Amino acid sequence: MSPSTTPIRRTLHTTARAFLALPAGLVAVVLTLTGQPGRAARLRARLAGGEGWTGRRVLGRAVLGLPLDVAAFVLVGYALFNSVRNFGYPLWYLDTDYHQAWGGPTMAGVWTVHGLGWLLCLVVLLHWPVRWLAGGQRALDRRLTSHPGRFRLRRGEPGHDGHLDRDGDGVACERRPTGHEPCRHA
Repeated sequence: MSPSTTPIRRTLHTTARAFLALPAGLVAVVLTLTGQPGRAARLRARLAGGEGWTGRRVLGRAVLGLPLDVAAFVLVGYALFNSVRNFGYPLWYLDTDYHQAWGGPTMAGVWTVHGLGWLLCLVVLLHWPVRWLAGGQRALDRRLTSHPGRFRLRRGEPGHDGHLDRDGDGVACERRPTGHEPCRHA
């Protein structure tokens, strides 16, 4: 994803990838176990990006990433369900007594309060917890497909964050030097 994309588009892209990691991972495991590791590797590479996926790495990713993938799937599924429920409030609750609901006594007031309240929850839900889970998924993917010493993130790449760049040179996740040896950059 290019650095010029809007924050909303970047959040939606990250959320979609986090949500699809579980079903795509399960399909990749089935493909690997049925003797189609090449297709499984292509599926994993399409979702996670990068190269270096093999049948064994796909299986390892499925096992190691299961807690992250399940949490992301449940969280985004909850957000989707409640988005339909709150933004479509008049469709679901028009025949009920909404006069005592938040924002009542009119349906317009109730819909506004529920829609704006859920929008605020959605922003918080997708901005922090889902982004953290997606970052963990990306780190695991990168760790499984990278060769030693290639686990470096440059400023502007997805997953780069300032707190990971110890010396402020724009390269994150570099190995610590041993002894008095200076950091080497690729």
